[in-house]
Amino acid sequence: MTHPYPHKRVKPWEPKWEENFGFAADRYPVFATELSFTLGKEGMADNGEYGKAIIKYLEGKGIGWIAWVFDPEWSPRMLQSWDTYRLTECGEFFKRAMQGAADK
Repeated sequence: MTHPYPHKRVKPWEPKWEENFGFAADRYPVFATELSFTLGKEGMADNGEYGKAIIKYLEGKGIGWIAWVFDPEWSPRMLQSWDTYRLTECGEFFKRAMQGAADK
C-alpha cells in the first residue's frame, strides 16, 4: 500500500515510484490507497501533469488505486461543496481517470 503525492518527490517521479513501491508490483499485489493533487493556489501540483503521470504509471504496473478525497473540507479536495456536489478540477480529472480517459 502506498500514498504517492506529488509533494513527496521531485520530477522525474517514475524512478522514485519504482524504487519506493513499483518494484514490489512485479511480485506482489500493490494498491495505492490514497493519491491526489491540487491545482492552483493550493499548490501541490502543476497543470495536471502529475495526475496523468501517476495514473499511467500505476495502471502500467498493474497497481490498483483510489483517489483521495471525496470531501470539500479535507485536502486535496475533489469536491467543491456538500451543497452542490460540484467537482474540483482534480475531481474532474479523477472522474475521467476512473472512466479510462485520464489523458483527455
